[in-house]
Amino acid sequence: MQKQGYYQAVILGALVSALTDSIPLLSFVNVFCCIGIASGGFVTLWLLRRQNPEKEYFTTPEVIHLGLLTGIIGAFLSYVFQYIVFLWIGNWQVQWLLNAMNNMEELPPLWDKMYEELQRPEYQGFAGVAILVRNLIIFPIFTFLGALITNKIFIRKTLKKG
Repeated sequence: MQKQGYYQAVILGALVSALTDSIPLLSFVNVFCCIGIASGGFVTLWLLRRQNPEKEYFTTPEVIHLGLLTGIIGAFLSYVFQYIVFLWIGNWQVQWLLNAMNNMEELPPLWDKMYEELQRPEYQGFAGVAILVRNLIIFPIFTFLGALITNKIFIRKTLKKG
């Protein structure tokens, strides 16, 4: 396996994960078991499989390595993309929540207090660190799961051929 193709596949998989987590509204696809993030693991294995058609499947250590590496890179890329989106359009999630709150006749208990609490200045600096930590936990897990599921699909295809 060529190192250049290996790293390209990992970075493209990480990019897919990061974009599906960072782009407003597209990030809602992650509500369903982080499918957007897991798709990064799929993309990585799919690209590597296309580069090496003779390789029937990846070993478990390879899948673990590829999934975790894709997730870690994706976590940092997502953090950067989320910051760019924040600079460009502001905190769209809070705006979405405010619009939802304005359209409700009666707010659920504690929503007003929770919103006011989250707008305090001391939480604003913490939000960036919290997003990065969240990304570093969630991305490796779900890109690994995406890579694992993709590898199982490759194995099934191989077994059906043979």
